[in-house]
Amino acid sequence: MAFRTGFKPILVDFSCMSGMAKASLLAGLLALLSGCQAPEPPLRVAMIQWVGYQPLHLAQTLGYFGGQPIRLADFNSNIESLRAFRNGDVEVAALTLDEVLLLHADAHDAHVVLVMDYSQGADAIVSRPEYPDMASLKGKRVGVENTAAGAYMLARALEQAGLTSDAVEIVKVGAENQAQAYRDGSVDVLVTYEPLRTQLVNMGAREQFNSTQIPGEIVDVLAVRGSVLKERPEAIAALLSGWFRALDYAQAHPDDTAQRLAPRLELSAAEYRQAVAGIRLPALAENCALLNNPATQLGATVARVHALMIRMGLLTARDAPGTDILDALPLRSLGCDRRGSPAHTAEVAG
Repeated sequence: MAFRTGFKPILVDFSCMSGMAKASLLAGLLALLSGCQAPEPPLRVAMIQWVGYQPLHLAQTLGYFGGQPIRLADFNSNIESLRAFRNGDVEVAALTLDEVLLLHADAHDAHVVLVMDYSQGADAIVSRPEYPDMASLKGKRVGVENTAAGAYMLARALEQAGLTSDAVEIVKVGAENQAQAYRDGSVDVLVTYEPLRTQLVNMGAREQFNSTQIPGEIVDVLAVRGSVLKERPEAIAALLSGWFRALDYAQAHPDDTAQRLAPRLELSAAEYRQAVAGIRLPALAENCALLNNPATQLGATVARVHALMIRMGLLTARDAPGTDILDALPLRSLGCDRRGSPAHTAEVAG
């Protein structure tokens, strides 16, 4: 009899074997065959060159994913990340909270398992230097990505300036084209984020508005497909553990972190430190508190963002508020009773 093992066929003569010997040999061969299974495919994580997502790359560089097959997939914009998640091309995506609410409204089974960062100045609206304030932008061409986050940021800025979206001319400009759009004069204003904000300011742009003026409203989260949470809990736990280990490393080694991550964002180390000063990175203890009790701060943020998105026409009143998207189970596997600082702030992460 011949057994095909994926290598050279094994020829076995059973004629002179006892029944017990045959049984032992068959058991051994079956064990050999069972060990020839294909390796588990990598867990694919969609992300963009936003400063708040870079600890994932730091974790990968430092080998903090515990040997789990995790692949970080860099996209040009969150539009591409959303598309990849919707199409099943990735299992995990780093997104803004409002974008996960859009997935939820479209019946995609996306679960928030981590609050990655709160934007505290790193999202901004910049203009040509001759415009002194937001009110002076009436009638001007505003370049913005075709994303919920961009539309949300612009709507809130116009609202605070006493303007409506009809007061400006909207021009769709992807993140990868923002610098060129500013150079060639095809827009007067850009809705942007770090590291693009720093690059545009270096080109002479004037900052008109930033996320410090809408505290707690621009939140970046890690979204995971529900089926993946059930099928690959070890990989998700390794991803989250690596994230928090990277935050600890950044706190202990801020200069080395800046040297490692700044080139990815096309910034100097000093510019990286300035960019990361515009975000707050909640550590494990705060994440556990946020996700374990959605009736408190994070749940209130979800409800507020949801209501504003309805007002802006990004969602309809029929869409559920979405607090059920929050899932603390993966964090609990890391030990939510672990003591630690409530968050990594600019001073420790940059």
